[in-house]
Amino acid sequence: MPRTKARSKKQIVAALKAAARKLGHTPTAGELKLLAGISINQVRGRFRAYRIALHAAGLKPDQSGLRVETAALLEDWARIVRKVGAVPVRWEYEKAGTYSSECFDKRFQGWMKVPAAFTRAVNAGALEGDWADVLEKIHDGPIPTKGGCKGLAKKREAARLAREAQAKLLKSATPPPTTQALRMDAKTRPAVATTATNTTNSSRQQEVDTANPQILPPPLWGKKCVTDTMLAVFIAELAPSGLQWITAACFPRRPLKDRPLLGAPTGLATFPYEPVNEMGVMVLFSMLAQQLGFVIESVQSWFPDCQAKIEVEPGRWQHFRIEFEYESLQFKKHGHDPSQCDLIVCWRHNWKNCPPHLQVLELSKIVENLYR
Repeated sequence: MPRTKARSKKQIVAALKAAARKLGHTPTAGELKLLAGISINQVRGRFRAYRIALHAAGLKPDQSGLRVETAALLEDWARIVRKVGAVPVRWEYEKAGTYSSECFDKRFQGWMKVPAAFTRAVNAGALEGDWADVLEKIHDGPIPTKGGCKGLAKKREAARLAREAQAKLLKSATPPPTTQALRMDAKTRPAVATTATNTTNSSRQQEVDTANPQILPPPLWGKKCVTDTMLAVFIAELAPSGLQWITAACFPRRPLKDRPLLGAPTGLATFPYEPVNEMGVMVLFSMLAQQLGFVIESVQSWFPDCQAKIEVEPGRWQHFRIEFEYESLQFKKHGHDPSQCDLIVCWRHNWKNCPPHLQVLELSKIVENLYR
């Protein structure tokens, strides 16, 4: 494969201006690639982001300052899935997609998590239209990994061959019912029922053996290891639409825009649903403060959120500076100074490298241990 010619900042800016004059609007990354042969990676090599390059060329980025709806992002990603015929890697989307792949990184915490997010959105009824073909491609895999998924073409071909082989196996393993069994009259049925009773265990075992290939997702056939990303996709796909025996899963649903979204049930009489944001965490903590041994002194809108006293030893109290977060990792993302805080109160603790001096109170575990 020939090496891509390096481009300077001036050349990229000139190419952007020329493309804008020809198109009559600000060029997308895909249009710049088609007209000037300059890829998004070349632009990022000179400018940290495509939007920075557009500003350098005196061009206004499309949808500047506007948040793209999640449904629009996922539907555009699904369009590329259909065009490519498989789950796309980043460069495949950049080549023909409408939005920057950075939007997906920020919205879904990584490019590899987009397939699972799309599956959850479809199952929740958040996307209009029929996406069964896209879900099938996600189900069949392979799911791209970091590094551009080396050997992607071979992996896609192997997945296709595995699906065809499994389809043939399932077809040959399901014998058609015999005509004699279908034409049995009422006089002979009791005798057959008695025989069936004696062979219940063996027939049930046969049903389990023949059903297993259908339950196991195709990308897992013959695999010895399953990655977290693959598992997330399968779980999202099977819940809830895959559980047809649940009444609520038997019809498509779509969130209503005129009311808030609630978390899962907690079992608490006065706080029946899990918090979904930082404010919910603060309210729940206030309800449990007395039981947890806290005395709240003040709450403010600046960092840290709360000042409180806690009994650290029998009869001995100390002052604690508390910050509320929905997830503990948001403390780092918000740029807070760990030296100015003593305790993070959160719903979910997901900060693996949390400073050892900074204590974390994970309310989800408290609720689970006390009330579930």
